[in-house]
Amino acid sequence: MTRLALFIKRFPIVIGVFILLLILFAFSQRIAEYLRLNSQLEREQARLTELAATQAYLEDEIAYATSQVAVEEWARQDARWAGEGDFPVIPLAPQGTTPQPEGSTQATPTPSSNWNTWMTWLFSDSP
Repeated sequence: MTRLALFIKRFPIVIGVFILLLILFAFSQRIAEYLRLNSQLEREQARLTELAATQAYLEDEIAYATSQVAVEEWARQDARWAGEGDFPVIPLAPQGTTPQPEGSTQATPTPSSNWNTWMTWLFSDSP
């Protein structure tokens, strides 16, 4: 056989192998894209589940905050309001005593020399 006849016989096989390789390459790219999108879908579904749980919790908190029970609890505990039937007690100081102001002590900083300041700044471990 001549070289041309041999080339014409093998040419369709070479083209077929080339097309098969292109198809396999495209298929592997699609598989990789599918796997990436699938993992992204799982992440987004997990995030959606978290957000749904947060929404349910916040809706419960809003329902409680707008209820009469929450208002009553706030009034009694935080605002120190008295309810019907309560007898508030106000402690009074005994007569004849003068209230003494509570003294507050304030620490005065000790002055340091420039030398000590530089040594502390240069060789101290803390920032």
